[in-house]
Amino acid sequence: MALLLAMAVGISQPAGATGTTPSPSVSPSVSPSVSPTPSETPSPGAEGCTPGYWKNHPEAWPIPTTTTVGSVFTGAGIYSGTTLLAALSFQGGTGVLGATRILLRAAVAAYLNSLSVDFAFSTAEVVSMVNTALASGDRATILAVAAQLDAANNGDCPLN
Repeated sequence: MALLLAMAVGISQPAGATGTTPSPSVSPSVSPSVSPTPSETPSPGAEGCTPGYWKNHPEAWPIPTTTTVGSVFTGAGIYSGTTLLAALSFQGGTGVLGATRILLRAAVAAYLNSLSVDFAFSTAEVVSMVNTALASGDRATILAVAAQLDAANNGDCPLN
């Protein structure tokens, strides 16, 4: 019984011992824990360049600056024939048209970011978000998507 108890609590007898007096066996196991060191690498999807960056650095574009809004986004209405470069200069305004201009400015930068850097959204996601917002015809919805894209566009721009 003493041997069974000794085995259950991790005490062993020396080899060849026949007595019932257990002797503790020591087997230290020290596992050092390694703490991760801070990294200079940004979080996945944390990169994004602003509309101003893209407007002032056409040489960094992965597509022609003459690409039109309508060739990328549906539902842009009167802005479909506008180049992506020109859309980066859009200002806001009242009503749905003003919201559309705000969205298209952010959307063009987001589209270029999705093609160029480790952006928060894929190209397909950017296009889908913008097309859905434009199709809603609702100013609040359009502005909400614009704000979401604008936040992502203001990430760490690795192209500076």
